[in-house]
Amino acid sequence: SAGRVIFSFRGNIWQVNEDGSNPRQLTRMDARDIKPRFSPDGQSIAFTSSRGGNPDVYIMPAVSGEPKRLTWHSGNDEVQYWTPDGKRILFSSARGPMAWDSPLYTVGIDGDLPIAIEMGSGAAGMFSQDGSMLAFNRTRYPDPKRHYKGSNNADVWVMNVRQNTFTQLTDLKLEEYKEAVHDANPMFGADGWIYYMSERDGTFNIWKVNPGVGPRG
Repeated sequence: SAGRVIFSFRGNIWQVNEDGSNPRQLTRMDARDIKPRFSPDGQSIAFTSSRGGNPDVYIMPAVSGEPKRLTWHSGNDEVQYWTPDGKRILFSSARGPMAWDSPLYTVGIDGDLPIAIEMGSGAAGMFSQDGSMLAFNRTRYPDPKRHYKGSNNADVWVMNVRQNTFTQLTDLKLEEYKEAVHDANPMFGADGWIYYMSERDGTFNIWKVNPGVGPRG
């Protein structure tokens, strides 16, 4: 965001200029702070932290400051991305009536009650820049597991938010399920394509897909 990069290193959040200069540590906790995400305006950072006992959603000013806790569930809540208007955080969760197949949720930056997205199950995802689509995985990629092939692999799906319709974009041939691999952690690029990590060439690399076109390396 605006020439800055945020990342997690040894359980704390760091910020550095995109040329590698001026590294700054933003959090200092014995807890695990991971998955930092800049807000669309670059003024805030959402991240996942276990400082409350288990993973929950937090936000803080991008220049550093006191984090604010947004979720309080006893199960894991993990930050995915912001909504395009910067008013809510998209996160995965173990809450809900189906603990193993929970949908994705959003929570407001004021800490209101989380709202479930009407999508069945969701393990990772990101809204498009205009908010009209949601790219997601239904199945969680079990990092650091490698070389899994089978019916429980993570595939890339896209949800048309306005029409509430769903399209699977990877591993479409059911008869080839034994060769299906993980296509995980999809995110929208500024060009409108969905970028994701995949083992389809034998090791994890970055691929991209456009609805109706198919995967490309």
